[in-house]
Amino acid sequence: MRYNVGMTGIIFALLCAVFIAFSQLSLRKSYQELPPSIAFFFDAIFGLLIWVPLAIFMGISGVVHWGEAIIFAVISAILSEAIVFYALSHGELAVTTTVLATYPVYTVIFSRLFNNEILSFPITIAVTIAILGSVMASMPDKIKLGELKPKKEILWPFIAAVCIGLSDTISKGYINRSNDFSFLFSLGFVQIPVAIAYLKIEKQSLMKSLNGLINKFKNYQFALLGGLFNIIGTGFLWLSFFFAPASIASPITGSNGALVVLLSRFILKEKISMRKYFGILLAFIGVIGIAILRS
Repeated sequence: MRYNVGMTGIIFALLCAVFIAFSQLSLRKSYQELPPSIAFFFDAIFGLLIWVPLAIFMGISGVVHWGEAIIFAVISAILSEAIVFYALSHGELAVTTTVLATYPVYTVIFSRLFNNEILSFPITIAVTIAILGSVMASMPDKIKLGELKPKKEILWPFIAAVCIGLSDTISKGYINRSNDFSFLFSLGFVQIPVAIAYLKIEKQSLMKSLNGLINKFKNYQFALLGGLFNIIGTGFLWLSFFFAPASIASPITGSNGALVVLLSRFILKEKISMRKYFGILLAFIGVIGIAILRS
């Protein structure tokens, strides 16, 4: 199945990368981070308030197979949201961010295997450059290659990266078949029970956490803002999947790592190494190449 990739999907993918980047910056500015299960719960609330109206506005077919839509939404909520939150809390941050940045690789592989997405050779090169640049920009300066060897700390980030790629692929497959936004509508609802189940697994008290958040709202306001930006960005991801193949949209959204590094230089005044600058340059060259070479 060959795609004629329009600019609409690419623009939505870029907007996704921008909002996810601002989400990460907001979390960095937060005085305190929410426990992963609590953060996921608030993301689920934001998803219900934003994704459901967006799906209705964009259009839902009158002949939707809701059972199938809900099943794929549950799978997506677990693979691309809950497991990622879990991985971020159970791995070394420096290693986790680097490994997670590789998720577009698995999206491209799975999309070729399961959705029969075939990209032209020039676009494949541009996609590869974008992914390579994003990984280089996301890699901490002090990390050693030995830290990326198979070990306990890298297991969950690796699983999460594969799960994101798999989630992107199967979700895109359903979107292709339904040709509407019933998936996004369902996802907005099913994240709530998944989030509640995650709270139970982590043995977190929602009421105690809410009381703590209300009493120390200033400490958590950037964490909540980060969650809101994350949901908006993910909404743009699903929009991009409607207009472009996952194997093109995903590498563009994955450039959020390069954007985080670049924005950190101007907003948080962080120093950037030459390697990170080179990674940012590669990521942007790849993204621009995808846009120019769309066919």
